[in-house]
Amino acid sequence: MALSIDEANTVSSKFYDEGITQQVYEKSPVFYKLKKKGKVTKGGTQIQWAVRYTTLGNANAVGAREQIPYIQKETRTAAVLDWKYYVSTTSIQWDERVKNSGKPQIVDLLKDKAEELREDMFNKFQTDLYSTSQASKSFSSLWTIIDSADTYAGIAVADASVWAANEDGTTTRLTLYGDQSLSEMINASAFGSDGVDFMFTTRDLFSKFESLLEPQKRYEDTEMANGGFTTLKFHGIPVVSDYACTSGYWGGIDTDYFEFRTHPDFDFKVDPWKELGQAGYPQAMYKSVFWTGNLVCKSRQTCFKYTALDFTL
Repeated sequence: MALSIDEANTVSSKFYDEGITQQVYEKSPVFYKLKKKGKVTKGGTQIQWAVRYTTLGNANAVGAREQIPYIQKETRTAAVLDWKYYVSTTSIQWDERVKNSGKPQIVDLLKDKAEELREDMFNKFQTDLYSTSQASKSFSSLWTIIDSADTYAGIAVADASVWAANEDGTTTRLTLYGDQSLSEMINASAFGSDGVDFMFTTRDLFSKFESLLEPQKRYEDTEMANGGFTTLKFHGIPVVSDYACTSGYWGGIDTDYFEFRTHPDFDFKVDPWKELGQAGYPQAMYKSVFWTGNLVCKSRQTCFKYTALDFTL
């Protein structure tokens, strides 16, 4: 018996649909880290938050009977992000339905189609996460957020100096200590008790970093290792390589201030298989997955990036 649409939906909903969501988040080290910290969250009707862009500056030592003036000073502005929309589709053609008769063939075909959807969404998310040129329809990329000049969430750096990350576009040699070093960049990105708690780079630069570490100081991050990612620590901060990371780049973020905000109705919403007959493809079926959200950062000053590192130096 040839594959029916009822069989396709029954098998897909039972075995494969839920896995699409889990695997897209868990196969990327950045998304995995945010998810483990509870930073993949569901938003409401708008993505908006307050940013304190200047200090109040009203604290003073006073005399016991001194008159105290009450001064109003505006210290906050609103950061706003638009929802971004993603969709991926896959299909089963007439001849595939004919060829896949019997339960084993049906299950194998649907498994392959589910993997195709997951991989397609994952690859798109990874591409957009590390994009150096922000596309208007894509969620905010890490490199747009971790920037010393770019406007983000409607706030320009010129209007709020604390809305700038630390950026180095001239250093080409990765060093651990000293001028323009990794430790210096980490220190420059600290603000009070806040600071970088997660770093990521390319596989080549990760290998270079590994070669610079003293053997007795090669500590692995257990949490990331449990997720299947090879990591090392520097100053207690996990460092991980990502195949999708932009060549020459090294990033550091404070994950306490990051959220991957999703819309509750479209957090990898998977539609059932539907007929394509009305579109002119008789006996063909299609399936879609939808996602809506954006990447939120509430403190850019506790992040940094290098953009010109050369692993051969």
